Amino acid sequence: MAQQKTTFGGVDILRFLAAVLVMFYHYGYWVWAFPAGVSARATGGIPPHPELEMLGSGWVGVQVFFVISGFVIAFSAENSTPLRFFEARVKRLAPAVWICAPVTAAVLLLVGLSWPTDAVNRLVRTALFVPYSPWVDSVYWTLGIEIAFYAVVWTLLWLGRFHLMEVVAIVIGMVSTLFWCLYYPLDWSAFAETRWLALLLVHHGCFFATGVMIWLMRFKAVTPFRLVLCALFLVGCVLQIASSVDVHTVKVEEQMPYAPPIVFFLVAIALMAWSLRLDLSWRGWRRIGLMTYPLYLIHDVVGAAILGALMRAGVPYLLSVVIVGATMVAASWLIAIEAEPRIRLLLDHTIFRYRLKAA
Repeated sequence: MAQQKTTFGGVDILRFLAAVLVMFYHYGYWVWAFPAGVSARATGGIPPHPELEMLGSGWVGVQVFFVISGFVIAFSAENSTPLRFFEARVKRLAPAVWICAPVTAAVLLLVGLSWPTDAVNRLVRTALFVPYSPWVDSVYWTLGIEIAFYAVVWTLLWLGRFHLMEVVAIVIGMVSTLFWCLYYPLDWSAFAETRWLALLLVHHGCFFATGVMIWLMRFKAVTPFRLVLCALFLVGCVLQIASSVDVHTVKVEEQMPYAPPIVFFLVAIALMAWSLRLDLSWRGWRRIGLMTYPLYLIHDVVGAAILGALMRAGVPYLLSVVIVGATMVAASWLIAIEAEPRIRLLLDHTIFRYRLKAA
């Protein structure tokens, strides 16, 4: 089946909602449930609000991002070249980081969570996409994993073997799923947050592989083999989410429920697959999708600091959460619509000025 559709309104909506869920997870739960976290410290301290524990599973929006990336990257790379793919990824990732990271570094200094040399070190590492911490904000942990998947796709393009994308995705998905199937029986909890395994896509490869399977079934053909593989990779996804629940349980020193994040994730992926059959081609959905990335990058430390300031000024907690959430959405809109395009234009006139000749 030819790839004729270039926009995916349902995917953009889901991506944005996942980012909003992560944001309210941080503001409504994490800032008081995990006082040692950087966002909690940025607020200056917030008393517990057990009535908002239902937001404690919002972190699973990140896993939804990974599935969406598997789908979108496979779709966009199929008819691309190594140079065009590299350029597109740089122009998609770098501008938001170069805008958001300095703001976050400044806030770290302002609230006393960093000092000049530390802030500069964190800022440089973040701006250069160093895959190991420290960064200006812990949310940047996902970028190294995304880039690892991009590197796999770019390598296939460079070798002229993109037709092997399905085979490679199967290998990545099988390795990841096998890891999680053995995780509990062999008690591999010590490897749950091992960074090099994450960068090798062992932890999250099942999510990217699921996205690739959805792409194949949407634009190539739905086959029993692909359906079985997708179901198998989803098992790996569920097990990874369960392990993340365990990690959160240790951090907050309270048993976290397994069902909510797993159910949300599975429903989100089902909605994503269903939306691909709908005609949601309104241009505004694309703009909403573009807001997701800067919202994810800027909301945590910056928003938490504003949240703490509002509460110290006497604004009720729930109202403060709503105000900060709306402020971060507005900021992400300005970044995506106004600031990022200017940096991309600058890249076009500098780094990528001779791309057509090189191609």
